Amino acid sequence: MVVQQKYQVIDAESGMLDSRVFTDEQFYQDELEKVFGRAWLFIGHESLIPNPNDFFLTYMGEDPVILTRDAKGEVHAFLNMCRHRGNRIVRADDGNAKNFMCSYHGWTYSNEGKLVSVPGLQEAYYGELDVDSLGLVSVAHLDIYAGIVFATWASDAPTLEEYLGDMRWYLDVRYNHRDNGIQVVGPVKWVVPANWKVGVENAIGDNYHGFTTHMSSYIVQQRYRGRDQQSSMRGDLRFRQPGRQVSPGNGHGLLATVLDADPELANMARQGQGDGDAATRYAQSILPEMERRLGVHRARRVQPRNFAVFPNMWLGLRMAHPRGPLATEVWSFEVFDKDAPDEIKENVLRRAPQNGAGHPAGTHAQDDMDNWRNVTEQGKSATGRKQWQNLSMGLSLEARNNAFNGRTSDRFCSEINQRSYYTRWQEMMNAESWADISIDPITATFEGSATFKG
Repeated sequence: MVVQQKYQVIDAESGMLDSRVFTDEQFYQDELEKVFGRAWLFIGHESLIPNPNDFFLTYMGEDPVILTRDAKGEVHAFLNMCRHRGNRIVRADDGNAKNFMCSYHGWTYSNEGKLVSVPGLQEAYYGELDVDSLGLVSVAHLDIYAGIVFATWASDAPTLEEYLGDMRWYLDVRYNHRDNGIQVVGPVKWVVPANWKVGVENAIGDNYHGFTTHMSSYIVQQRYRGRDQQSSMRGDLRFRQPGRQVSPGNGHGLLATVLDADPELANMARQGQGDGDAATRYAQSILPEMERRLGVHRARRVQPRNFAVFPNMWLGLRMAHPRGPLATEVWSFEVFDKDAPDEIKENVLRRAPQNGAGHPAGTHAQDDMDNWRNVTEQGKSATGRKQWQNLSMGLSLEARNNAFNGRTSDRFCSEINQRSYYTRWQEMMNAESWADISIDPITATFEGSATFKG
């Protein structure tokens, strides 16, 4: 007997998507359990808690989480909830503390998660309270890739290495290319009146929208930089640029370019370290280190651009925190190499509001947010929710491409990653456990000395 699956939101043969995936309240409540309750989630970076006893408040879905480094240097993640009455224990966004005391009744926990003090333990509880069993609720698993901290609530989840799969091949180029790693600053936080999935799958490789949505921004930025490249933004040329949508498996995806010939210098656009003479000099100075860690091919030729790690890590280093089906709290971090010169770091921070890619005051973000709101709201109207959205671009051209370590559509624009993203969402929503969820095998060859931990 074939068991009927509850969620059938993506048609693999036609690429059509049920618009209720963005607005239905029951869909949303189920995905908090089945997606955010199971997936490996990006919750922070080691540079946010560099010292013993540092902490940083974050989220896993709607669950508030304390990311902390204890006195011995071990990293933990706990539900920010007192085991007495459920009050949130930590209120500051970040700080340094050995213990966390609940402001309601004074129950106090160590940053290792142990309940260490209960007012009136003998007098009020007659010494009968099982203190050892009432520590903070810990995540089931925590692991770190290239300084990026991931966690999951699911005890039966695959390893983080298996979960990321071939996506690591690309993430290494951005975040694992130097011995001392990256540093993150932030986050900038804002709320978008759109479903959390829309922005993420836009970043997973929607190259199609750029020359319509962001044309005015492109022109302004080119003039600001003293360039005249408007001709390349018109007509068929915009769709013939190098680069492909790459689906490395497990619902992850990105836009990637593999250059035909080795450039003389590493292209710092792939690192997000800025542009100009200073960035060029810096690129040249770190190229030998990159080649040692990544191998010549990845160090010189591979350019990962916009990306998303399923379900809600995207575009540089962003988190998409769900706030109901019709709202998303976006957290955006700026990223630079930890050992980069101050000039490079200042360049990254200075240009963040200007280019708009990761900042609510930027032109790109304003353009995008208005579109995301309208895409979401299609599912609110009685007639609109009956009309499925079309994600068929490049459907007939999907193929395995070993040069890109994943499946691709052989075009600059394709919706292969959107289809892969919603297929993974659907699979997780219909599964009873991780045993029912497929894991794509790791096929990439990791040259150089960059390790998984970074």
